[in-house]
Amino acid sequence: MDVVWLHLVAFLGAYGLMIVFNFDVLARPHDEISSRVPDPEGMYLWKSLHESSIGRMAVVVNEEYRTDLFEVWLKINGVKAAMYDVLDTNDPVLKSEKIQILLAAAGGHSMYLDTDPPTVEHMMRAGIPSLLVCQPYVVRQEWSNAKQMRGWGDLVQEIDRQAVLKSEKTWREH
Repeated sequence: MDVVWLHLVAFLGAYGLMIVFNFDVLARPHDEISSRVPDPEGMYLWKSLHESSIGRMAVVVNEEYRTDLFEVWLKINGVKAAMYDVLDTNDPVLKSEKIQILLAAAGGHSMYLDTDPPTVEHMMRAGIPSLLVCQPYVVRQEWSNAKQMRGWGDLVQEIDRQAVLKSEKTWREH
């Protein structure tokens, strides 16, 4: 990080809370940045906290992506970060140290959100409020194929039955 970057972070932090999101909270995993789909729950967290923190939020990304593609992803998905930084590591200790430097420059109160339990553990040991966001990437029970599916004919019969019942109803019945 260069000096200008740290001055910007300190300026933003002087106004209060600085919230840092790891990119994995906002997007589901994939090898290519263009193929990473926004995570609905992560985006909901971002939008909720963005309003309350008046936009003093940052995004850190573990992998080295092309900057222009990363910025396009953020713009397309409505993520308006005050700043972003590339950690360029998946080691929890190194990630934690880099984020601590970033948050120390911001001063004041800070918060960190990540999907990586070891990184969150190191952040908590450093005394930085952290939130572990657990995002299971599994098919929900109601969408699984084990559920008994009704055939089209059954649905048509039920619609017809409901229409007959509706036409037979008198206004005195409740």
